[in-house]
Amino acid sequence: MKLKNIFRFVILTAIAISIFASCNSEDYKTGADEVTDTVKEGTWTISYFYDSGVDKTADYAAYNFVFSDKNILTAVKETNSYTGQWFVSNSTSDGDIYSTIFKVSIGPNEIFQDLNADWKVMENKGSSLTLKDDSHGETAIDYLTLQKIE
Repeated sequence: MKLKNIFRFVILTAIAISIFASCNSEDYKTGADEVTDTVKEGTWTISYFYDSGVDKTADYAAYNFVFSDKNILTAVKETNSYTGQWFVSNSTSDGDIYSTIFKVSIGPNEIFQDLNADWKVMENKGSSLTLKDDSHGETAIDYLTLQKIE
């Protein structure tokens, strides 16, 4: 009986080691500090924006976004420039205690109103950031993907 338990332990240990070894550093870049460091580097575009059941990606095609050190967000389209704020923090909601929140607030241009939200960070690849807003319930989930261009 002891041999059977030892064999199980060895098998479970081998499985656990292989699972942890298969995870790479990309899997753990969704913390507040990592997301903050990522977005402060370079210029970003919106490569995907799904809002209230509608793909609105094309509405933002000509905009470039810069997230500065002092939480200043600048959106530039041709010669027009708009400013706002951005923040990254850990969620304080009991249901999302392990989520990282990416908050965007920019205006007054009406086109930015759909971006003004508390976005949950789903994935951070360093050159892209995938976010979702499910504050309206599971039936109205919005998705936003930022892509680094520089």
